Amino acid sequence: MNDTETERNGAGAPGAIGRAIRSWREKLGLRQGELARKAGMSAAQLCHVEKDRNAPSTRTLQRIADALGVPLAELAGGPPAAGTASRPAAPNPETTEDETDFVSSLRPCGATSLADLPPAARAQVRRRILEYRELERRAGVPVLPSLPLDYPSEIAAGDAEALAGAVRRAAGIADAVLFDSIALLENKGLRVVAADLPEAVDAFALWDGAARNVWLVLRKGATDERQQFRAMCAFADALRFVAGGARTPVGDAPADRAFAKAFAAAFLMPAAALRELCYRLAVRPDGWNWELLLREKKRYGVSAETFARRLEALELLRPSLRQEFARRARAWTAEHGGEPNPSHRKELRHSRFGDLKALLELR
Repeated sequence: MNDTETERNGAGAPGAIGRAIRSWREKLGLRQGELARKAGMSAAQLCHVEKDRNAPSTRTLQRIADALGVPLAELAGGPPAAGTASRPAAPNPETTEDETDFVSSLRPCGATSLADLPPAARAQVRRRILEYRELERRAGVPVLPSLPLDYPSEIAAGDAEALAGAVRRAAGIADAVLFDSIALLENKGLRVVAADLPEAVDAFALWDGAARNVWLVLRKGATDERQQFRAMCAFADALRFVAGGARTPVGDAPADRAFAKAFAAAFLMPAAALRELCYRLAVRPDGWNWELLLREKKRYGVSAETFARRLEALELLRPSLRQEFARRARAWTAEHGGEPNPSHRKELRHSRFGDLKALLELR
């Protein structure tokens, strides 16, 4: 089929799909091999699709769209026919000046900003944010968070444990065990998007001054446990940024990183909850074993090493046992990959972003 025949067939024709894939790939600066790897296919298969030698199945096309970070409609739908009404599922990548201004207005809360990302990742995050914003606009939902983000600077800058406790009380969960902190933040109105960030960047926060809200950007490739912990580290940066008057991003000095990690540990694993756990199980600091550690850490959605480190910090676990558990966790990861007894939280599958898309599809 030549180009003329493809155009006669209209939107969604195989040739149009191949050209759309190639156009997006080149716009993002991706080689065929890179996109093929992200989509779980060979470079030869992708080449055939782009050249219209093979028509991809819907499932394959969805994998390619996900790898590019674009809505499926951008690849399969094509432009609407002349004279017909159209309500796009996502904003056009050729955004208006207002949309561009919006993305540019988002301020980094910590040491990572959009400008620090490679071009492909930066473009993907930008599209994710604009698509999310468009869904909010179409659904007519509130964009102000219901969770307070402004805490006294003496707490937000000086005591990670106290700050975590204050946020938990404001969220109405006190010392309850919380399996999915990301879902909690989304339920309180914070925006969360995932993208193919570089390995060195697990998560970062951006401040939307107009809505007084935070965008959390997470790395898709991270394990559930790491993603959740690093999301809370980025949230800690956001809280400190707001407490400082939303003027100066939190730095990347060791003290800044230590504060963020301490906040994440205290928020995900409240001291009172862990002490109650040890009391109810009658587990002394030298009474933990590997199997029990794996069972209990899963309830908190954190890694075995993070859980053991928190127990040790609260003097609920002997340092020698913590070191042994850390060795076992690292050995497991080296041999099997991932996390022993991993969390079953599916990455953003039940996110507010997905809920908005489902809501609009029912209208």
